[in-house]
Amino acid sequence: MIAEALGAFVSKLDPKSLSEEVTNAIKLRVLDTLGVGVAGAQLGLSRPVIGLFESATQAAQVWGLPMQGSVREAALANCYATHGTYLEDGSRFTGGHPSSVVIPAVFAQAEADHCSGAELIASTLAGYEVFLRLGRDTYPANVGRGFQPTAILAAIASAGGVARLLKLSPQAATHALAIAANLGVGMKEALKSSASQPLQVARGCEGGIVAALLARTGMQGAPEVFEKGFLPAFGGSVQTSTALVGLGQAYRISETYLKRHAGCRGNHAPLDVALEVIKQEQLDPADIKLMRVGVDTVTLAASIEAPLNGEQTQFSIGFSIAVALLHGNASIFQYTEARLNESAVQELMKKIQVVADIGLDVGYPEKRAATIEIELLNGKTFRHAIDNARGEPEWPLQASEMVDKFYAHTQEVLGARTKAVHDMVMDLENIPDIAEIGKLLITTRH
Repeated sequence: MIAEALGAFVSKLDPKSLSEEVTNAIKLRVLDTLGVGVAGAQLGLSRPVIGLFESATQAAQVWGLPMQGSVREAALANCYATHGTYLEDGSRFTGGHPSSVVIPAVFAQAEADHCSGAELIASTLAGYEVFLRLGRDTYPANVGRGFQPTAILAAIASAGGVARLLKLSPQAATHALAIAANLGVGMKEALKSSASQPLQVARGCEGGIVAALLARTGMQGAPEVFEKGFLPAFGGSVQTSTALVGLGQAYRISETYLKRHAGCRGNHAPLDVALEVIKQEQLDPADIKLMRVGVDTVTLAASIEAPLNGEQTQFSIGFSIAVALLHGNASIFQYTEARLNESAVQELMKKIQVVADIGLDVGYPEKRAATIEIELLNGKTFRHAIDNARGEPEWPLQASEMVDKFYAHTQEVLGARTKAVHDMVMDLENIPDIAEIGKLLITTRH
């Protein structure tokens, strides 16, 4: 059974068995997630859930803020802040974002239990594997049924990571996953409200912790919940499932991408193809008469091409391209109402048409491609296409680029602690106590 096989894998995953490549991939994603979470907290994204904190327990740090909470509260807030930036890693094969649900949960529990960095690495990998394997089985059918992939996978992935950290037996880890299968849900339509949408993801992250802790007490889950519940509910099937193929032998973290732009991942291939043409042909945005961008129908379904506010700009391909061409980047600090209301941005957006190219559906999600046709005022036309955005395994970002991204999002908040956090995460396998990193993730601002 799927739960039993995944539970045995999670329970037995040994950090000493991991290759340097896998270990480094985990460390880079932990660094990226911490940086994104700090930035999200400073932007006030987690403020709504922090206002609901009730526990007097101070077990784990709320990243980038001068406060702590219980394990569940810290994970909830840190997941909310991270996912709310739309800057975290992801997988085009699942349509979801494993880092923002696995790392906040595992990190908070590791702080409370004073676990080592090596344990954090193995537990993070366990959560990733659960997310990426079950995610492939249900995507993109789950989107067609109205669900958000990250939200429905959040609790199971979180439970897998925390079960590994708690060193649950194979039987208890199996029950943790089975319990968690009932605790994650979220609607694709919620993406139209980027302020509240992260709540469904964060609640799943928290739910996975609850599932693992309950399994530790002896609570049992339905043994065939994936075969008879989760898969058929979200568009998968036992017959087509690949969740257990190569389990424990081929780790799927190599499938995930890292982001250099903010905003929804669906914006990024169109944005990268536009930047490629502008750079190659040395075009001036002022000379553009019309820009026609083609994307697959799944990507277009999530886009908002007439954004009404700063929140909705994160899902606008046209806005992302316009702001990058006019201001040099599409960082998280560009997705604001002030930028949206700039006349130059509005004028350029009017020249950008985003359309469905059903030909791109054929390769999806192996390829999440984009095409572009730019017509200049003088009549010249330029066409270009790319198969995937930058940051994908086929077109990866360099480690140095991810370090730069971390510093850009944390330097002002953490001050001198920024380098210390970076150095400790890059040496994570040798850190004896994760709580030492947690202590550094507090703002220097007054």
